Amino acid sequence: MVKRAPVLAALLLASPEGVLADGPLGAGVGCVDITPTEPVVLAGSPAPKKSSSVGTRLYARALVLSAGGQKVAIVTLDTLKYPVEHVVRARRQVEKATGIPASNVIICASHTHRGPLWSYYKDQLATPIAEAVALAARDLTPCGLGAAKGRVEGVSECRRVIKDGQAWNRWQLPPQEADTYPAEGSADPDFDVLAVIGKGGRYKAVVYNFACHAANTRDSVVSSDYPGDVQQVVQERLGYEVPTLFLAGACGDVNPIYSVNQEILGEKLGGEILRCLGQLEPVARPSLAIQTREIQMPGREHPDFKEAEIARNWPGPLEHYRKAFHHMKEMAKPGYPCFLTGIRIGDDFAIVTNPDELFCEIGLSIKKQSPFKHTMVAEQTNGAHGYVPTAKAFEGGSYETWFGEHSYLTTRAGEIIEKESLEILNQLKGRR
Repeated sequence: MVKRAPVLAALLLASPEGVLADGPLGAGVGCVDITPTEPVVLAGSPAPKKSSSVGTRLYARALVLSAGGQKVAIVTLDTLKYPVEHVVRARRQVEKATGIPASNVIICASHTHRGPLWSYYKDQLATPIAEAVALAARDLTPCGLGAAKGRVEGVSECRRVIKDGQAWNRWQLPPQEADTYPAEGSADPDFDVLAVIGKGGRYKAVVYNFACHAANTRDSVVSSDYPGDVQQVVQERLGYEVPTLFLAGACGDVNPIYSVNQEILGEKLGGEILRCLGQLEPVARPSLAIQTREIQMPGREHPDFKEAEIARNWPGPLEHYRKAFHHMKEMAKPGYPCFLTGIRIGDDFAIVTNPDELFCEIGLSIKKQSPFKHTMVAEQTNGAHGYVPTAKAFEGGSYETWFGEHSYLTTRAGEIIEKESLEILNQLKGRR
């Protein structure tokens, strides 16, 4: 068992550096169970299937931070995606219930492929989200913060490989072929951890950001996927309940390694988080700042239906993609509302969000150029606009680039998000 760090916790709570001039940082946590009570259609594939049982439960979790008259709410939601129109409604409901400005609320979908869509719920999840934030706001108490960097290798990989000069997804190839071709891009084994430490040195919440699709569980069970396994590992080894808030990293082209036992991902990632908790660095002077932007992201330039490529790579769902192409072309708009948010916590910790399935190399570039020591790039946040591949990936083709309901933004979306994200981070750091 990894031991807690009571000395650090006491230091964070007692040190003058952990207290602002007008009061300490406050933190509160709220959790609302959103697990279905009946068999449901599991979202996340062209041929969804019904659930047969419940594995790990689904939650709306909220962490509210308060300092210097500023409040922010970080919400994690165990669902495949959460569209912009529902984000707008839920944030308004949060503001009405708590007084926290709607613009200061981020809602990050875990992208689990083993839960129902928002449409299953009576009010598209707006009420559970608002309830979780309200619980967290009522739970505000003085807390300390600590940060650390973790690394887990051998559990995730770029799911796209280059075969005969074109990109294929590993799951589109026979199992014996999947590992015989070079990967098109990278995976990201590095991640950041933010720990909230409360009274008596006990962890009140843990926030982490890892770049890997929540598609590790393939059975017909309701499941929060590997983030649920991670929480179980962390809580079992600490010996008490601690909400773990998972912010999905840039993983549009990164999946779990399916040849690795699915229990290993939760064990390795949970174990590494516990190691991080044992070597936290205090977040000194934990002030809060937030930057928000709403831009209109252009749609796809001159979309066409890649019939020959789809028939060669993935012939089964050809008609599904034909219908999706024509439907999306009818529904296409010149631009789509895109919320981007940056949160600075202390001097050297930041979260920057986007509403897409961002390819990993774009997230890696943002982290590399960030002026902060700790930078979480959180995708699927405050909206869901489908895949944002790299320029190289558009050249390679395959599933994530085919125009339709999952891929309809401009081919420049990646560079736009990277530019906007870095501008936000630099503004938060005080650079112009």
